[in-house]
Amino acid sequence: SSGINAEYGETYELNDNTPVMIVAHSMGNPYMVNFLSLMEQKWKDKYIKGYVSFAGVFGGASKAIRSIMSGETEGLPEIIVDPLTMREFERTSPSVYWLFPTPNVMKDLPLVIANGRNYTASQYRQLLEDAKVDKGAELYDYIQDVPLFLPDLGVDVYCMHGINQTTPLQFRYKEGTFPDKYPTTITGNGDGTVNLPSLQLCKQFKRLKHYQAVSGFLATHLEILQRDDVIEFLSDLLAGRFEGEQQLDI
Repeated sequence: SSGINAEYGETYELNDNTPVMIVAHSMGNPYMVNFLSLMEQKWKDKYIKGYVSFAGVFGGASKAIRSIMSGETEGLPEIIVDPLTMREFERTSPSVYWLFPTPNVMKDLPLVIANGRNYTASQYRQLLEDAKVDKGAELYDYIQDVPLFLPDLGVDVYCMHGINQTTPLQFRYKEGTFPDKYPTTITGNGDGTVNLPSLQLCKQFKRLKHYQAVSGFLATHLEILQRDDVIEFLSDLLAGRFEGEQQLDI
């Protein structure tokens, strides 16, 4: 965190000792959660004006499971990108295991259905063993001490994310196809990438000043950054024109 610490201090000084507003998107949010949790309150009071979260992956995303099980091509056809080739790379990345949906978000919901067995968020080690993921359980355990979400960061928080987008939730494998064939994907609510319960964890921030969930046009995980109302909100906030605490679902 020392490098980020220095950057914020430099930005503060270059702007006439003005506290910095942090803006994070997607996986950048868990990184910011961990950074802010490590900093002393005195430092945050001096250098940080607030923290804006867009599409925060605070409770993981089911897509990460599919990446490790069968490979994730982000919608590209298999004739262009082989999922199993992508899987080889994805299985070596601790950050993918970090994004497995957390048990407090998914409860007892079966996330993978394969070979007559249901696997929940509390059974990842067994899932990784049954899928014969080399060092999978080791990588999963390695990253578990790093939280995706902490409610008390000691700064004001502003949160926005998309809703009502078709989002991967559960994965069902036909008999004999686990894990080398692509599963049938059962969808749920979210922003197209992150599941709704994960996104909504930002409501639990102790110093939440603004919460807004947006739907309709340009409400997916990436497209939310292109919305005129989102850009206007961020501009007002950075310019000091935003007032009041709100919780909106539109």
